[in-house]
Amino acid sequence: MDEELAKKAEILKNLASAEAYGGDYSAALKHGQEALKLYEKLGDLPNLVLEHTILVGILAEGPLLLQDQAKALEHLEAARLLAEPGPDTPEKAFFYTLVAHQYLHTDEPATSVTWARKAEDLAGKLGTFVGTPLGTAQARMGELDKGMQYQEKDWEFYVQGGNPLGMMLCGHQAILTRTLARNIPLALKWERIVAPEVAKVGRASPNAANRSLVLTHALSGEIPKAMETCQIAQSFDVNAAFTCWLEDSASLGFLYLRAGDWDRARQVLEEALSLHYDRHNTVAVKAFYFVLGSLSLEEGNFPKAQELLLKSLEICRNGGNVLFELWVLPVLAELYLKMGQPDKAAEYVNRGFELLKPEQNWYGLPAPMYLARGMLATARKNWDTATGSFDKSVEINRQYQLPWDEARTLYERGLMYLARGGKGDRDKAHEDLDEALTIFQKVGAKKNAEKVLRKKEMLKA
Repeated sequence: MDEELAKKAEILKNLASAEAYGGDYSAALKHGQEALKLYEKLGDLPNLVLEHTILVGILAEGPLLLQDQAKALEHLEAARLLAEPGPDTPEKAFFYTLVAHQYLHTDEPATSVTWARKAEDLAGKLGTFVGTPLGTAQARMGELDKGMQYQEKDWEFYVQGGNPLGMMLCGHQAILTRTLARNIPLALKWERIVAPEVAKVGRASPNAANRSLVLTHALSGEIPKAMETCQIAQSFDVNAAFTCWLEDSASLGFLYLRAGDWDRARQVLEEALSLHYDRHNTVAVKAFYFVLGSLSLEEGNFPKAQELLLKSLEICRNGGNVLFELWVLPVLAELYLKMGQPDKAAEYVNRGFELLKPEQNWYGLPAPMYLARGMLATARKNWDTATGSFDKSVEINRQYQLPWDEARTLYERGLMYLARGGKGDRDKAHEDLDEALTIFQKVGAKKNAEKVLRKKEMLKA
């Protein structure tokens, strides 16, 4: 009886592997689950671990419509409990890497770091190499330079080994990390590094990297370029496998928000949020909450903005994601200023500058925090702090090629000059508003350009 079950399980396992390789992931998932049940009856520990791991690959990195990050984590935990007592092998080190990667999807970089280090330590003990998401997780925790250096080291190993999946994952994470750090020159440099290498191997999908580049171009002000790129449709294809949906899952909605197409932004974001929420992809859900909250703030729906932004912040703090928390904090500060709660806004401004430890390199991330501090100082009529903060924000945005953010800061600085009303302030305000308008028009940010024009018309009147 056991022999028959073993043969049937072997057939199902091989069938599932062939189906996954051929792209029929639905069938692979079905037959993989059937094989798992048989191996459980047989008590076949090696094949149980293997089958759990195969199912993790489908549920975590298969087509989005089949994904379920919570179930993937359950399979990982089951496999870990089975494999942990066994001998130390390269396969065990690779398994630890899978666990570390899975905690990126649950947006728990602190936990991801723990497992990535276990993988690295075991691989070192065995004298072998295993690529881990340690650099990506470290960067999410705020150790940007350390994380980026680790990514560069991993990238070289993957290129030398001609590993297409490793190149796709590492290249994607390298571009996204630098984009989230608001370092556009470095992100675009990595586009030039990753694209030709991935093209050489041919079997690695560029979708994930292209999805990150939509966010890069939106930040860089290349909105028309991002809109026109032929890669957008493929990059957001829910039927494509192994494209690793992280924070850049919300990049298309962010692009429409920056471009001023708010109706389209809301449609894209709400549809995608529903998909990722149902699949427990917390790292993406957090990003959707943030962009939808930012959109609600622009639309003047403050209660909804508050609800969404606080949800995003909670996910960041629960998992230790400092990098993305620094995206959320300045927007929350702006929200509370508009709600007439400057003391509450100050809490978020102070928290942001506490995170920005001076001994570390933060690239373009401090710019929105300085903008928020300038707006808070304006509300409190602390003119010296306001002027210095706006000036610093403009400087950082120019350094890291963030024109939309520069224009936004120029606009707020212009409003500050008008509120201060000192000698020559009105002329300074006109200069800032004119420059902001020019930049917004250049980058195709129509709603922002219209806002500046309305303010200029009011001043003329």
